[in-house]
Amino acid sequence: MDFYEFKEYSKEKFPYHGMRPQQEVLMGKIYECVTKKKNLVVEAPTGVGKTLSYLIPALYFAERGKRVMILTETIDQQERIVEDLNSLKHNLKVSFMMGKGNFFCKSKGEKANTLYCQLNKGCIYRPNKKPVCVCGTKKEKIEFDGNTTFYCPLCLCDYQKAKIESFDANIIVMNNSIYYYLKDEIDKKKQTDIVICDEAHKLEGSIRNAATIVINPKYALRRLRFMAYHYSNSRLRVHMDRVTEEDDEIFWTIVEDYVVKNASGKDCKNSLVFDGFKITSFGLKEDVAILGTLLEGYNEIVKIKEKIEDLSENEELDKKDLKFKIDNKALIPLELQFVADRRISDVPMVEFLENLGNLRNITGNFVVYKNNGSILCEPVLVSTYLTRLYGDASVVHCSATLGDLKIHAIKTGMGRSETLLLDSPFSKDRRNIISLSDGEDMKFNSIDFQSNNKKRNKANENLFKMVNAAKGNTLILFKSFGDLKTAHEYFLDAGYRGNIYCYESGMDGKAAKKLKEDFQKYGGLLLATGRFAEGVDIPGDALTCVIIDSLPFPVPTPLLKREQTLLEERLKSRKVKDAHWSAFLMTSFHIMARTVIQMIGRLIRTETDYGVVVIQDKRFNDWVGSEMLKRKYLKDKFLPMSVDTATEYIPKFMKKMKEDNLKNSSFFK
Repeated sequence: MDFYEFKEYSKEKFPYHGMRPQQEVLMGKIYECVTKKKNLVVEAPTGVGKTLSYLIPALYFAERGKRVMILTETIDQQERIVEDLNSLKHNLKVSFMMGKGNFFCKSKGEKANTLYCQLNKGCIYRPNKKPVCVCGTKKEKIEFDGNTTFYCPLCLCDYQKAKIESFDANIIVMNNSIYYYLKDEIDKKKQTDIVICDEAHKLEGSIRNAATIVINPKYALRRLRFMAYHYSNSRLRVHMDRVTEEDDEIFWTIVEDYVVKNASGKDCKNSLVFDGFKITSFGLKEDVAILGTLLEGYNEIVKIKEKIEDLSENEELDKKDLKFKIDNKALIPLELQFVADRRISDVPMVEFLENLGNLRNITGNFVVYKNNGSILCEPVLVSTYLTRLYGDASVVHCSATLGDLKIHAIKTGMGRSETLLLDSPFSKDRRNIISLSDGEDMKFNSIDFQSNNKKRNKANENLFKMVNAAKGNTLILFKSFGDLKTAHEYFLDAGYRGNIYCYESGMDGKAAKKLKEDFQKYGGLLLATGRFAEGVDIPGDALTCVIIDSLPFPVPTPLLKREQTLLEERLKSRKVKDAHWSAFLMTSFHIMARTVIQMIGRLIRTETDYGVVVIQDKRFNDWVGSEMLKRKYLKDKFLPMSVDTATEYIPKFMKKMKEDNLKNSSFFK
């Protein structure tokens, strides 16, 4: 392959008048790393145009026989990638592979579910050994992994269709979780040569979530109750209808009385027969056998629930504490039939039973603890998973916020990678980062709650002064909903006269989008947590000030503690000085710093944006800011100021930026 040929190809494919210098550099670096079989980690700020910068090389290599996988976190971004690929005009096979939950299940007549699909062996809508479909159509052949199956192009389910297309695709677009579950299967027919991960800062968390085992009896017990009601006769339902949702014991006493009266000590679960489509029974009435089986399952799961309730919250557990067992194979086909009868999309009891079985696979890399009534079994390091998935492919990671690129490479299994740090295409003079030298140190004191309240009140006072100084649309980002609520009450009591919009705990995507749109349309003050801020894109005068209330250091969960300890031990074995500090920088500090950069990035999204970022937490001014600069999380210097100085400086800066915008708009007119 010839680099000059690639440059000419890139110019021809580029859909706009001219490339940004950053785009030329990124395309060239991707070309170099792929041809030399190296990995590449890239931080490209908002506005660089990184999507085009990796799609054009992807097309170039795909047209020359290499297979490319493009990973990203959200469906919206996946759809944009496919749309951008199609706009670049090519004759390649592109597959868009989503999770099963995004497809319609023809068998159920509802949203698809992974476990239901796996267990429903008799499904007529997926490939099988029959060469003619039930609709009479002659099927098409698939030869895969030494097996021959057939599928009907008219009746094949959408998920299976997408998966079959991915076997032969030149470019596959999928999310991180699907990559974890399906990469090995898809690669059996054709090996992947290049893996490109967009939004790469989310990859580690996505893979960890995919590999995490969750044991929560609550939803399994709720499903058992729904099933018992469904399979009960009308007389029993009259009694059940009188029982409140909280009175599970009374509900199951009604079931038990009916089963004891009619089963005469017989084994209910072993009297059930499942032929792959329908459950029947012998020796007992069908409803008695089913209710007896569900009752037995209820009693077993309640024992597990009671064991979990006795465990300490957020403390690491030993694997020996997880000796849970359920001896009731009839529960799975019962739930599958119930789901098919009721056309429901989820199978919480089957998931619960599968997760119990998965406990056998826990290794020393897992940390186990109880959190909010659930047992979480989380992998500490995900680099081994990712290294295996990458195989021999050249891997490119891109994101607007990666922070320390070498730490990212280590934690995501990239090994010794090339790194590329690109400059923002927007003027740095249009944004200032202000650290309050007399802000409040927001480190939480777990003993002195009076001190915490005093800090919170002083911080709210500082926030109020900054909002009044900015005199524009302001986003304040909090670490917790508790802090957000307290600040909201303070602003109301202090007589803030503008609109106040509050992000709320549990708010779904649709409601959050509406909140952002209202703020953008009507202006005022938007109070949110850092998690909401990721992905918020509010251009121009609709957002001119971002205030970070408290540095988002993560809560020291058992997972974080174990990861830090594990890294510290490895660093000590390599005789690294200050191993404890280095392990802290790779875990808690890394998470916090990357989140702060995402928060700062909310402000400048286009060439005409301007404004100030104010960091209220005094720890940033004292040591965090300089450490972030030293480790290249921050690319621009910040301005230390007292609260009083900031209240004078901010209005002057805002006035100047507004005047500059007016001059520029007049000039272009």
